Amino acid sequence: MITAGIDVGVENARIVIFKDGKVIGRASGESGGAGRAEAVDLLWKQALDSAGVSAKDVGKVVATGKGKHNLAFPDEQITEPLAACKAALFLCPGATAVIDAGADETLVATIKGDRIGEFVINEKCAAGLGKFLSYMGRRLELSHDEMGALGRPGPDAPVVNDGCVVFAEMDALGLLSRGVSPKDVAIAATEIAAVRAGTVLADITVHNWEKVVLVGGLAKNAAFVSALSVQAEIGFVVPEDAEYAGAIGAAVFAASLSDN
Repeated sequence: MITAGIDVGVENARIVIFKDGKVIGRASGESGGAGRAEAVDLLWKQALDSAGVSAKDVGKVVATGKGKHNLAFPDEQITEPLAACKAALFLCPGATAVIDAGADETLVATIKGDRIGEFVINEKCAAGLGKFLSYMGRRLELSHDEMGALGRPGPDAPVVNDGCVVFAEMDALGLLSRGVSPKDVAIAATEIAAVRAGTVLADITVHNWEKVVLVGGLAKNAAFVSALSVQAEIGFVVPEDAEYAGAIGAAVFAASLSDN
C-alpha cells in the first residue's frame, strides 16, 4: 500500500510518499505560518506529482510536527519523538538513540528494540537552534554551505554566551561590531548551538550511545555535527535523508497502520 508522512514544523514542512519500504516521492518548503494549511496543500500536490500518483492512491496519511493539527486531511497525527524513532530505525536499523535537531526544537530519544525508551525535548534555552544559526548566517552574509563548512575554533577564538541563544546572538553581533571576522563569529555561534543541544542529550538518564542517529535540518550542517560530536563525545550516524526524518517516520507509521 502507498502511504504518506507529513512533517509540519514551525519553519519548514516536508512530505514523503512511501511504497513497499521505499520513498517514491517527496516535497519540501516553508510551512507557511498562518497560511500553513494552504502551504502544505501545495506541497502535497508537489509530492504526489513527484511520486507519479494521485491522492486517491494513498491509503493512509499521517502527520507530525508542531503544525500537525492544522491539517484537515491526514488520517492520524503522531508525536515528534515517535516519528523520530520510527525514522531512525528505518534509516539506520539497530539504532539505539535518535537526536532530532531542527529549526524550532531539539529532542533526544533512546530506542529499546522498536520502542521509545526515554525522551527529552529542549527547554527554552535550547529552543530554536536551527532558526538561530539560519539568522546568524543571513546576518553574517554566509550561505548555508559556508556555515556548514566552518572549521573548529582555534585556541584564541572568540566565544559567546553559552546560557541562552538570545544572549548568544547579542554577544555574536557585539563581536561583529568590534571587527571580529564573520567566519569567526559564525564558528562561535555554531559552538554555542552545539553546547545547547548537548544539554538536551545530558538530560537522558539511562542511555546507550552505541548507534546514535542525528536527524533534522541541523544534521545537514557539517560544522554543527562536528561541534556536537566533540561536545557530546559521540560519533553520530547522519542518514542521507536526515532532514526528511519526521515525514519518513510518519510514513513508516502509516504503513504499519495499513498492515493491521
